[in-house]
Order: sequence, then C-alpha cells, then structure tokens
Amino acid sequence: MDVRRALRSGLSLLAHRLAHLVPREESVWTFGARGGERFEGNAKYLFLHVANEGGTRPVWISKRERTVRDLRAEGFEAYRADSLRGRWLLLRAGTVFVTGSMTDLPLWPTGGTRLIQLWHGVTLKRIAADAPRFAELSAFDRLSRLYTYRQFDAITLTAAGFGEYFRSAFRTDADLPVTGYPRNDALVREVPGERVCQDDDAHDAVAALADDVDHLFAYLPTYREGDADPASHLDFEALDAFLAERDAAMLVKFHPFNDPAVDAERFGRLQFLPPEFDVYPALRDVDALVTDYSSVYFDFLLLDRPVAFYAYDRESYADDSGFHLDYDEVTPGPVAGTFDELLRALEEVRSSPEVYAEERERVRRLAFDHEDGRAAERVETYARDRSDG
Repeated sequence: MDVRRALRSGLSLLAHRLAHLVPREESVWTFGARGGERFEGNAKYLFLHVANEGGTRPVWISKRERTVRDLRAEGFEAYRADSLRGRWLLLRAGTVFVTGSMTDLPLWPTGGTRLIQLWHGVTLKRIAADAPRFAELSAFDRLSRLYTYRQFDAITLTAAGFGEYFRSAFRTDADLPVTGYPRNDALVREVPGERVCQDDDAHDAVAALADDVDHLFAYLPTYREGDADPASHLDFEALDAFLAERDAAMLVKFHPFNDPAVDAERFGRLQFLPPEFDVYPALRDVDALVTDYSSVYFDFLLLDRPVAFYAYDRESYADDSGFHLDYDEVTPGPVAGTFDELLRALEEVRSSPEVYAEERERVRRLAFDHEDGRAAERVETYARDRSDG
C-alpha cells in the first residue's frame, strides 16, 4: 500500500478519535448529499423540512462552491466542506446526516457526533459489505469501510422487513428507525424549496410537456460501471416515432456517469434531462415509469402508476452487482429484454395501466410501511428525540 495513503489514513483516524473530545451543540444539524457536491436526495428534503419547521440550525456542507453559493442566495446556511467554518460546524454538530458511504462529508470531524445514515434507495441490489465487489477490495480498504459503517448511529429504513439485510450489509448494530425516505414526500406534494439549486426552465418545460401530451413516460436507467451504455440499447428514432403516433412523450435521464452524447434537437417527443435535474418533483406529472434496476421504481409505486422494466443486461448485471431481492418477485410490470419488447411493454402500460395493479400493491407493501408523505417529519422527530435524550 502507498506509504502516503497509509499516513493520511492514520492521521484521519487519529483526528476522528480526537474529535470525540469536542463538545457537541445539539441544536446544530449538518447535512451532506451523496458525492458531497449536489443538493439532492433524502438529505435535501430533510434539510428543507427542518429549515421550514425551525427549532434547530440546519447547515448544508458541500464540496462544491456553486452549491454553497446557490443555497446561500436562498437564505440557507451552507459552507464548503474544506473551509474552516465547515469543518468547525462538523466538529460542533450534535447530529450529522449523510446519504452514502461518507463520500458526502469528511469523516474525521464527525467523531463523537450522532451520525444518521439516510441511505438512497430500497435494496434491490446487494450493497455495502454484501456487494460482490466488496470482497475484491484490498484488506485495508475493507477495514476502512467497515470502520466507517460502524460510525452510523442510525440507518433509516422504508420498511421493517429490510432491517436484517441492512444489519448484514453494514455489519452494524445501529438503530434502524422505519421512517421512509424524505425524498418521497415530493411525490405527493410540492415541498417548499424543492427547486433550490435546480434549473427552473427545465422543470417548467417538464410541466408544460405533461400538459401538452396525452401520456408522459420517464426513462430512468440505473448506473452501470465500466463502459456499459444504456443509450446503445435504444433506437431513439423508432422510440420518437412510437411516442408521436400515440400523442405521448418521454423524459430521459441517464446517470451522470453514463450520460451519452445525444443530439436532443433531432427528437420531438424525447426530452433529455440534465444530470443535476431532480426527478422527484417531476414524477408527479409522469404517467408511467421505465427503468431497469434503479430503486426509483419502488418510490414510484407510491403513486400507484404503471412501471415497465428494460433489463437487456439482466444476467451480466446480476453477476456484477448481485440482487438482494428476487428480481422476478419485485418487478410489478412487463420486463423487456430487447428494444422491440420494450415498445410492446410501453404500449401495454399505456393502454392497460390496471393490469399489474395487484402486483404493484403487493410490492409497495413489501417496500414501505408508510405511504403518507411524512417521511421527513418522522426522521426529524427521531433525531430530535435523540437530541433531547
């Protein structure tokens, strides 16, 4: 192992242990989103809820200057993760919220805080220490990740039935409060501040498109590692013609790491969304979702609208990522393996949305113990109770 890396890790571990000596201020809650750059996900919607409710001091910590600037312009408190103020507030915060494996925020200043992992999706795939690639890591990297996982005081769940798996995946005895995911609150109502750090024109265009067409689809494929490219499995010309014949349109958003170069101007019925676009408010206008293995489809089930699956690489994806749940048992809609099958699946969910209604209800009840759009409120109550205690 590189000597400099080992030295940095050793110093970070020492700093993390020393941070336990710093007194914490229970009224300060800091937040970071997966990757540490964007204002997104469960942390975003919990932050907005807490800021609107008052009673605590929510602070957003980001690695990105633009995110900090945009939040401050809207009156929120935000700092760079590498700034003295950002590090100091992480050292003083009574509660810190993250949505991933501590790529959101630096780990060392969180020593001694209450660290709540909001996570970022229902567990169709195997995650963390149960993921196939975990075993391929070096011994040092495995130990580092396990040390990080042990710092989580709580991991929020959407359903109690997932508790055993999260305990295994994170090798943890943390609390597992069943709160639901705050991002799903935006599916059922407009959340004040949901357009902060967003392109208003892009969201207005989606709303206008939904009003102009008879049926609005959304295609949201999951992230794939390596050179895999979901766009190469789509015939955009044929898809555009299919949609035009049915007075339909489709929102398309690829994962930022798989975002292909597509000439969007060539197509009248396909609207390509920018990488930073928050799809959750837009899903309120979507009639049917198309995805593959993304956890967004579980969330979409809360709207009880049709889902179609385009799993052209199912076998290879299962080998690489692994499934925690049986794919056939938790996909309540037609599953296409080829582009022609995808077009047939789109026609099926458009013309007969009720066909999979019972299956959607069954999977929804498996994935969610709450369906009331109050997840952020439950997370806040849980965290506040621990602060007061």
